[in-house]
Amino acid sequence: MSKKRIILLILLSVVIVAMLTAAYMRWQLKQGRSTPPPAGVALLAEGIAHDAALPNGFVVWSSNRSGNHDIWKMTLPDRVITPLTTNPHTEYFPRISPDGRQIVFARSQKPWVSQRNQELWDVILLDLETGKEKLLAKNANTPTWSIDGKKVYFQRNVFSMAEIDVRSGKERILFNSGTGDVKKRAGLQTPAYHPDKNKIAVTLRYTQHMTAIVDMDGKLKEISDGCQLTWSKDGEFLYYVDYGGKMKNAFYLYDPGTGKSKKWLDLPGDYSHEYFPRLSNDEKYLVFAASKGGHEHDSADYEIFLWQVGTANTTATRLTFHTGNDNWPDVYLYDES
Repeated sequence: MSKKRIILLILLSVVIVAMLTAAYMRWQLKQGRSTPPPAGVALLAEGIAHDAALPNGFVVWSSNRSGNHDIWKMTLPDRVITPLTTNPHTEYFPRISPDGRQIVFARSQKPWVSQRNQELWDVILLDLETGKEKLLAKNANTPTWSIDGKKVYFQRNVFSMAEIDVRSGKERILFNSGTGDVKKRAGLQTPAYHPDKNKIAVTLRYTQHMTAIVDMDGKLKEISDGCQLTWSKDGEFLYYVDYGGKMKNAFYLYDPGTGKSKKWLDLPGDYSHEYFPRLSNDEKYLVFAASKGGHEHDSADYEIFLWQVGTANTTATRLTFHTGNDNWPDVYLYDES
C-alpha cells in the first residue's frame, strides 16, 4: 500500500471518529445529566420574611431542595414555603389552572430523567385543595391550560402537540412535526396553543432551531433563535427568552402584528441570567428564575423572582434563597377588587 493511500486512510479515520464523537456529544446533550444534581442548602436558616409589598396569591415551581425535583408552593405575601409533592421521580413544569384550584405538571417515568430529555414523561393533575393526584396523559410533557380551564395542551412524544379534555379524558392531536414548513423530526419544545388564533407558539429543536408561530397547516413565522415562546392571554403579544442580556439571557416581547421584538426585562444585579418567564393570571406580574450565569435547567443555582410588569428592573423581588435548583415557576394572584 502506497504512503499516499495510508495517509488518506488515516485522514478518513480521523474524520469518521470526529463525526461519531460529535454525534455522541449531540445525543448526550439531548439526554442531559445522567445523575441528579446536588440538593444544595438553604441560605436563610430562619426562613423568608413576610413582605407586605408583595401581592396576595401563591407561586409554584420545581425544586430539588429536598434531594429530588418535587413541586413546591410559596404563599404570598407571607412567603411560606411547603412541598406539594414528595414523589421519588423527577417533577417539573407546574402550571396553575385559571381558577387557581389545580395544577398540572410533568413527572418522569423513572426516578431520574433530565429535563433535556424530552421523552419519558407523563402529565399529572393535582388538586390543590384535596392533594389528590390524577394521571392525565401518558408520554406527555410541558402541559399548559386552556383559558377556560377545560382542556390541557401538551407535548406528545416530542414531535407532536395534543390536547386533552380534563373532565372526559378525550384526547386529540393538534399538530405533528413534518407538517408544512416544520421539518420532520423537529422537536416541539414547550408548545403553547392559542385557540382564538388557532396557532402554536413553539421552540423548534433537533432538525430545526428557532422559536416560531406555526398555524395548523404548518405555515411558519420565525421569531428568534431563543426559546420558551409564550402567548399572552389575548394573543396580542408573546414573550420569550433570547440572548442580549447582561449575563447572556434577557426577556423579550414580540408583536405579531408588526413582527417586531423589544427587550422586556434584564436584571441589573448579580442574578441576571434570566430564564423560565411566566405571567400571572392577571398578567400584572411576571415570575421567573435567574442565576449568576449558570444555565443548565437541572442543576444551575436558579432563584425565583417576581416583577411587577412595567416597573423598573430594579424592583424585581427575589423570592427564594437556596443553592439548589429552582425552576419553571408559575404564579396565581387573587382578585382583590
